[in-house]
Amino acid sequence: MPVARHHTIVKAVYEEARRRIGDRQIPTELIDPSRTLYRSIDQQYVKINTNGIFPKQYANQALVIRDQAMDTNRFSGQSFDPNIPAKGGLYCSSQQQAQINELLHYARSEKIVVGPTQIRSLPRDSKTGFPRSDAALNRKCIVKIRMMSSVLAADLSPHNMGARRFVEDVGGAPGVQSAFRIAKVAQRPMWDELCDGQDCSVARGIGLAVANSTYLNALQVATVRPSERSAEEIGDNLVFFGSNGQQVPGLWIEEAYLFPLAGDPQVYPVEFG
Repeated sequence: MPVARHHTIVKAVYEEARRRIGDRQIPTELIDPSRTLYRSIDQQYVKINTNGIFPKQYANQALVIRDQAMDTNRFSGQSFDPNIPAKGGLYCSSQQQAQINELLHYARSEKIVVGPTQIRSLPRDSKTGFPRSDAALNRKCIVKIRMMSSVLAADLSPHNMGARRFVEDVGGAPGVQSAFRIAKVAQRPMWDELCDGQDCSVARGIGLAVANSTYLNALQVATVRPSERSAEEIGDNLVFFGSNGQQVPGLWIEEAYLFPLAGDPQVYPVEFG
């Protein structure tokens, strides 16, 4: 799990990014409501009716923010400073495979409780050493989400020509460079810092700056989770921000996918019931 290891860097990046966001320097994209999003949830939230319907009141648990007080996600969570409001995040993927990549990545450290005192890892592939895809997917449910209206997102994905420039400009600010010196961390290119899958100090500072802006509704970024099929197959995340227990508004879950250990994925419509 990524953590923000250097709190002075989080604060300095937040302050510089927030200033530039206030001056409308951050690149943006108006995300069209035709965009389909995907998100995985634990099977504990899945309640399929006898008629094969996933009731919306249960499915909507996939839209609830839960990490505001945590230090486990890249762009959302604790701020470590009383003057910086913490915000939780709802992480969605724009591509099905990107969502599966994320799910398989986190499965590497996932444990299974099989008894009062017995815990074991997921079954692993004998060649790669990674958790088997079928075993990891079998424990999850992926929901397909539609947006009910357009969303203005800060766009720091590699597809946007201005994204890298914005991130590097934040890193070049005197306050940010000073924070790296205080933390005794050798500063790499800021884009590499943003995409670090272990230390999310830079990502957290930028994410919270977006979350606390007055006009941005989300953050679009590339996932840092690799694909087993291709190094080029990455995909984008769209992160919505809010407070713990809050359901992100304007999102509608259409259907859900369950993955048996054998056979094809099972598709369930999501309806009121």
